[in-house]
Amino acid sequence: MSMTLFSTLQYSKELQAVGFSQSQAEVIAEGVGMNLNATHDFATKKELYEVRDQLNEKIDQKFDHLDKKIDLLDVKFKHLDGKVSHLEDKINCMADVLTSKLFNRLGGLMVACMSVGISAVAFFTRGIA
Repeated sequence: MSMTLFSTLQYSKELQAVGFSQSQAEVIAEGVGMNLNATHDFATKKELYEVRDQLNEKIDQKFDHLDKKIDLLDVKFKHLDGKVSHLEDKINCMADVLTSKLFNRLGGLMVACMSVGISAVAFFTRGIA
């Protein structure tokens, strides 16, 4: 912010030159000087706009960074989804293999049981006849 210099002594002399007493001129000059000192910390519209633009730029940069992170997460989730699908396929294949083995063993067990049953019936029917 540009600051213009203000001399209370010079202003007091100018007030005395137009008819104010020395004490009046000093009090007025001191009051104006205090008022100027109190307001020198205020921001101008231009400064506020500059800060707004800087904040908007930083926010945009952060959103760009977040967008990149989200894109990376999307890629990782797609990769993970592919792995899960592969595991599901493997589990389904293993279930098919286990089902096939179970049917084969049960079939063999049924044939063995039927053979024993038929043998038992044949054995008992020979002894009866």
